Amino acid sequence: MRFKIILGGLLLWSAATMAQDSVLYIVDSVEATNGLEQLTPDKIALINIVKSPTLQAQYGAKAANGIMYIETRPFARRRYNRLFTSLSPAFEAAIKKYGDDSKFQYILDGTKIDDNSVNMLAALEKKNITSLVVVDGDTLKKTYDVKDRKVGVIITSK
Repeated sequence: MRFKIILGGLLLWSAATMAQDSVLYIVDSVEATNGLEQLTPDKIALINIVKSPTLQAQYGAKAANGIMYIETRPFARRRYNRLFTSLSPAFEAAIKKYGDDSKFQYILDGTKIDDNSVNMLAALEKKNITSLVVVDGDTLKKTYDVKDRKVGVIITSK
């Protein structure tokens, strides 16, 4: 995990250094005007660097050199929970039952997702998900040897 934090920090630092205010920063869907000093690598789920005429038309001259979209972990979690709710009534029922997804084990393409790899969920888009299956704790324990979670969310992507 320390390696990922250091690597993420280097990426954020190098992008910010190269851009020097020439790139528009959008953090959690809001234009960042106060800089990125308070944003530490362990809070980041996803970074996308985009440059297109459509964005330039939307944001004007500020976006002439591109936009750096940054999603924090809490924002990304809310976004992918909304996505999964729209794809699966069973997921929606589990969220309602438990209040949030803290008792869930996500499994993406056969890989257990832990706190260090939650960015894999943040990167998912609806068009890339082929199936989302919700299983109970007993099935999760038997099939994936996960003992401390109430719900399993098995996601298959393209």
